[in-house]
This record gives sequence, structure tokens and C-alpha cells, in this order.
Amino acid sequence: MELPLSVVAILAAVVALALVLSLRNQVAQLPRGNSDADLERLRQSSGAELEPLRQELTDLRRDLDHAQRELEELKTITQVVPAPPLPRARSVGLSDLREQLRAAHREPEPGSEE
Repeated sequence: MELPLSVVAILAAVVALALVLSLRNQVAQLPRGNSDADLERLRQSSGAELEPLRQELTDLRRDLDHAQRELEELKTITQVVPAPPLPRARSVGLSDLREQLRAAHREPEPGSEE
């Protein structure tokens, strides 16, 4: 029972060694580390690419502030104004009102007499 287990362990070690060597070769093929000049060039190009985005963000913030001000103005305009109080109830009956209306029509207008 120990013999098959040791064979499996040796095979696993060989496979691991093959993987390590393969990865080592892949890493060796990668370009060498960036120099300070390369890193600085990369940083400057990133900054140049970020500048239009910064400007767009500033424009969006300004537009958002403007929209929020307009919204606040609309809110104040559309606030519900309380209705004026209803007129007091009149004690005069409907027939009295009709009589007053007829009397008003019978009276001559001040500017129409000649």
C-alpha cells in the first residue's frame, strides 16, 4: 500500500516541477520592469487622458447645480396657496335678491340721461 502512495507522490512532484519550469519561462518572456522614464511617460499620458474627463465632470456638476436651482424654484412656485375664505352666509332670501336685481335694472344709468 505504501508503494502506490509513494509513486503518486513522486508523480505529483514531477508535475509540480514541470509547472514551475513552465511558469518560469513565461515570466522570463515578459518585458523587463519599466524604467522611471517609462513610468513618468505613462503618468503624463494618463493625466492628459484624464483632463477631458475632469472638464466633463466639472460641466456636469455645474449643470446639476443649475437643474437643482430650477427644481427648487419650481417647487416654490407650485406650492399650494391656501384658498381665500368663503364669503359669509347672507341672511337675504332668494326672492329679495331677485327684487334687488330688478330694481337695479329699472334705475336709469347716470351717463345715459339726456
